Amino acid sequence: MTKNKRIILTILILLGLGVTAELVNIYFKVNFNSDFNPSFCSVSNLIDCDGVAKTTYSLFLGIPLAIWGAFLYTVLLFLTYVDKINEKLNLNILKVFKNPASYIATLGLVSFCCSMILAGISFFVIKKICILCFVTYFIDLVIALTAKTDKFFIADIKNTVMDFIQGAKKYLILFLIVLTAGIGFLAYMQTSLVLSPNMRMQKSFKEFQDLKKNIYAIKGNTLGNPNGKIIVYVYSDFLCPFCKITNTMIHKLAKEEKDIIVYHMNFPLDSECNPLIKQSIHPGACLLSRYALAAERQGAYWDMASAIYDNTPRNEEEILNLANVINIDKSKLYSDAYSDEVNSDLTKQIEKAINFGIKGTPTIVIDDIAHMSAMPYYRLKTLVHQAENRHRREK
Repeated sequence: MTKNKRIILTILILLGLGVTAELVNIYFKVNFNSDFNPSFCSVSNLIDCDGVAKTTYSLFLGIPLAIWGAFLYTVLLFLTYVDKINEKLNLNILKVFKNPASYIATLGLVSFCCSMILAGISFFVIKKICILCFVTYFIDLVIALTAKTDKFFIADIKNTVMDFIQGAKKYLILFLIVLTAGIGFLAYMQTSLVLSPNMRMQKSFKEFQDLKKNIYAIKGNTLGNPNGKIIVYVYSDFLCPFCKITNTMIHKLAKEEKDIIVYHMNFPLDSECNPLIKQSIHPGACLLSRYALAAERQGAYWDMASAIYDNTPRNEEEILNLANVINIDKSKLYSDAYSDEVNSDLTKQIEKAINFGIKGTPTIVIDDIAHMSAMPYYRLKTLVHQAENRHRREK
């Protein structure tokens, strides 16, 4: 490799590393910090680096594309100086890199081709453009053109493939170890989604959203351990779709965590019974809450709660028919639903929610700490474990 070519490649690669470092920063900022400030390259609905970084297209095999890019430029930098490194270290394994310029040209060309696919996704699928991403696309092309040894890259591609095969054969055991470790690492990243909180959250929600009925449903009036030290209050509305998902989650949680007790607090977003709601968001939710509290008089509160979420009754007749599903007395259910006791219980639960500052559903309160809106199951478990740790420290 000539001195001038090495200098040009070094400048291009370092520029690529700088851009991808900023892209990595943007990715983690927008995906792990809910209070982030917009990036300098997010200026409109179309030109929006932050918006692109939030999408699932910003990852490949569970790893942000920006990190893949930084890895690529690190490899290219190594290849640019592999002969110089070998002069200092004199390692046999480095001698397999016979044509580093060809490898750089081939990797640059492949990266540019992948970039064109990503550009198409930006324009036609995401409909947002990441300017910094497009800068790396241009850098990849210039790197490929700078490093190539022939006009159409044919010799470069051939050299890269043949040298790779020969190197893999010569160091077969090492190659297999690295390959196995790489596949294992990528499999872990793809399944754990530790670098993709949004995808991990969607996956967690989907697990419960796809259930047609609550397969973890617990019967009776008590959910969890009656003597549980961790008290969980779930403020919800029977017509709230995320409350349905949360209901399934807390039943599963009560089966897995042995030191919690869960209380369902009715907070229907219905002006008929909730003074905080000026215009009903979920008309009919108050009626459903009254019937759940009525079922409690027959020892079937959680039976009715899950039945309501699973069946989504559209009128009072369908609600009453749920009595047959959970095997309780229909006549008593009806009379209790309109009793002063049930009305008083519902009013007290709503007042407690308002006094606590609850404004929407679902809201989960653990150790008097409110967590607004729906959350993934793993987050719910983490909060319970944190509460358990606090209790242990207080002993």
